[in-house]
Amino acid sequence: MTTPSDSHQSANTRVGAGNSPGMTRLLNLDLPAIKETGQVFPERADLSTIHDVLDIACGSGAWVITTAQVYPHMQVVGIDSSDQLIDKAQAQATGANNARFKHMHPLQPLDFPDDSFDLVNVRFVASFVPREAWPALLGECLRITRRGGTVRLTESDLPISNSRAFEQFTGMIARALFLTQQSFSPDGVSLGITPLLSQLLQQAGFVDIQQATRAVNFSTGMDAHAEVSEDLAHTYRLAQPFLVTTGVTTQEEVSQAYQQMLAEMRAEDFSAVGFYLVVWGKKP
Repeated sequence: MTTPSDSHQSANTRVGAGNSPGMTRLLNLDLPAIKETGQVFPERADLSTIHDVLDIACGSGAWVITTAQVYPHMQVVGIDSSDQLIDKAQAQATGANNARFKHMHPLQPLDFPDDSFDLVNVRFVASFVPREAWPALLGECLRITRRGGTVRLTESDLPISNSRAFEQFTGMIARALFLTQQSFSPDGVSLGITPLLSQLLQQAGFVDIQQATRAVNFSTGMDAHAEVSEDLAHTYRLAQPFLVTTGVTTQEEVSQAYQQMLAEMRAEDFSAVGFYLVVWGKKP
């Protein structure tokens, strides 16, 4: 099964409303497990009622294409604000006739009729969706979801490791996102989004809300090490101007921390894990 990786230039990695790169989106913490198991929806046994699926902020389409390949009875649509990425996604979707892509900004009213989809998927968007934009985003998700359909959110906090430089860098990111009101953390030590996902869905009007916790181990020697480490290296390189602009560090300090982090991630004893939470609710 072919699973293309999301582009390092996705709409979610560009500077967003809060002038922060969409860092968590690049991590794609769920893709290693999907590649290994072939299960896009491991929390759900019966998919017979899901026919029309939307992936919001799809990047270069990895999740959309994988879902279309695994479930040929589904029509899967991905939207993103980047024309370049939509073109790339369409090129990569050759042979997946049930996958389509559209240029559409995820933080504006979505150009779909009411009750269009059985499932709306939103993955790793917390670092480019401002706190105040979540109600409007989920309100649009509710509108375009059919009665009895599902909205599915997947978010993570920043990964943790035994690398001092890695922890220093993630601490800078958490602080910068806090200062620019791009996180829900009360003190800037985390992204703070995962504890609020159920509440956000409930406030938007969804019912029967459930959740599942997942983890990906990308320590040295683990299957996910190369892929996740590469994504992190690129993501954290892109984050450096943002960190300097917000005043949490200097260019000299962040450059030194970055190079040290890369070296420590290649060490034989490097250990790291990323946790993510999947929360889903039904439209009444």
